[in-house]
Amino acid sequence: MRRFSGVSRFPIGFWNYMTMKEWDERALADWEACAFSTIQSPAYSLDEEDRNKLAVLLAWCEKQNVKVILRDPRVSIYRIRDLPRDEKGDRSLPHDYERGVAEAVAEFAHHPQVAGFFIIDEPERDLHEAVVQAVGIVKTHAAHLLPFVNFFPAIPQTEALLGYRDYGRYLEDYVQRTGAKLVSYDYYGQMTEREYENPLYYTNLSHYRNLALRGIDFWNTILSTPHFRYRKPSYDDVRWQVNTSLAYGAKGIFYFTFYTPDNTFNSETNYRQGPIDWWGERTDTFFHMRDVNRELHQRWGNLFMDLQLLRVGHYPEAPADGGQLLDFGGAIKEIAVEAGHDPHLIVSEFRHRISGQPYAFIVNANPRDSVNVQVYMQDVRQLQRFNAYGEAYVVNNQVKFVDEFSSLLWLAPGQGELMALERVE
Repeated sequence: MRRFSGVSRFPIGFWNYMTMKEWDERALADWEACAFSTIQSPAYSLDEEDRNKLAVLLAWCEKQNVKVILRDPRVSIYRIRDLPRDEKGDRSLPHDYERGVAEAVAEFAHHPQVAGFFIIDEPERDLHEAVVQAVGIVKTHAAHLLPFVNFFPAIPQTEALLGYRDYGRYLEDYVQRTGAKLVSYDYYGQMTEREYENPLYYTNLSHYRNLALRGIDFWNTILSTPHFRYRKPSYDDVRWQVNTSLAYGAKGIFYFTFYTPDNTFNSETNYRQGPIDWWGERTDTFFHMRDVNRELHQRWGNLFMDLQLLRVGHYPEAPADGGQLLDFGGAIKEIAVEAGHDPHLIVSEFRHRISGQPYAFIVNANPRDSVNVQVYMQDVRQLQRFNAYGEAYVVNNQVKFVDEFSSLLWLAPGQGELMALERVE
C-alpha cells in the first residue's frame, strides 16, 4: 500500500457554478483530495476582493500543478443570451468584446497554470455565429490557450436548439470554422434510473470518436450529481463512465457537478447528494470520484494524453443505434468469454503519438457484472499491463507460438485494462 503520488497531466475537473464571492480557500482541500487536475475557476468580477481571491486560487494551482480555465467576465459570453437578436435572429458579441479579451489575455495568458478561458456552455442556434467569433478572437490574442466551449449532446430534443438535424455536420461546421483542436460536450442519459447503457450514450461518443480519429481531442462531461431522472452514481458507475469515455478517445473528464445545487431554480427541484452536499460535507459520491480519479492519474494519466485512437468497437454485440461492432482489424484477433453474465466489452487500439508503440484498451462495459475473458492477439511478441501504481509489468503468454499472444483478464464492472504491445517485426 502506498500514498497517492499526485495528479497527472490528464484533465479531470468539474463544472463550477460558484461565484468568487461565495468561494473561499477552504474548498481547496476538497479539490486536492478529489485529485482534480483541471478546474474551472469561480465566476469572478474585477473588483479588489475577487482579484485577491483569484490570486490565492492561482497560487494554489501553481503549487499543486493544477490547470485552470478562467471564468473571466471579459471573455465569457454567457450573458449575451440577455441581449436582443439582430435581423437574422442571431445574438451578437458586445462591440467592446475584443478589447476585453485583450485585457484578460494581457493579465493572465502568461501564467503557467492558466489553460484557457471559459466562453459558454451549451450554445443555442442563435449564438452560433457569436461563439465562432469569440473563439477566433481568443485564439488571435492567445493561440496557446483553450477557448472553452461545451456543446449540447446529440439527442432529439436538441435538434431544434442547434438548428441542425445532423449532429456530425454541426460539429464539423464548428471545427472547420474555428480550427478547434479540442471540443467538449455533456450527456447523462447513461445514468437514467432503472436503465443501463442508454444507446444514445454511445451515439454521442461515436460523434466525438470520429473527431478523435482525426486527432481532434474531446472532453466528456459525465454525471456525478443525481437530478431529474438520473440516479446517484456508484463507484462502478463512475468508473464505467470514465473508462468508456477513454475507450472512445476522450482526453479529459469533467463531472456535473461537484457542489449540490440548492434547488432554487424554477423546475429543477430534485438535486441531491452530489459529491459535496448542501452543508459542505463530503458524501460517498465524493469518495467514489476520488478513487476513480486517483486510479486514472496513478495508472495511466500522462500516457493517455499521448495515445492516438486507431479503432474502437463493441463485443460480442454493438448497442442499438450507437457504437460499432468490433471488427478484429487490429492486433486483437479473437476474444473468448470464459465467465460472466451478459458480457459487453469495448475494445480500443491506440498508437503512441511520439514513440509509435501500439496499445490496446479493454473495458467491461457491463455496469453490473464482472467478466473473465481470454484475449488473443496476432503478431504480438510481448505484452505489458500496469499495476495500481502505474508500474508496467510483463504478462506471460498463455500460448506457445511466436506470432500469437494470449492473455486472461478478469474485469470488474466498468474496469478498463490498458496493455502496451510489442509487435513481431
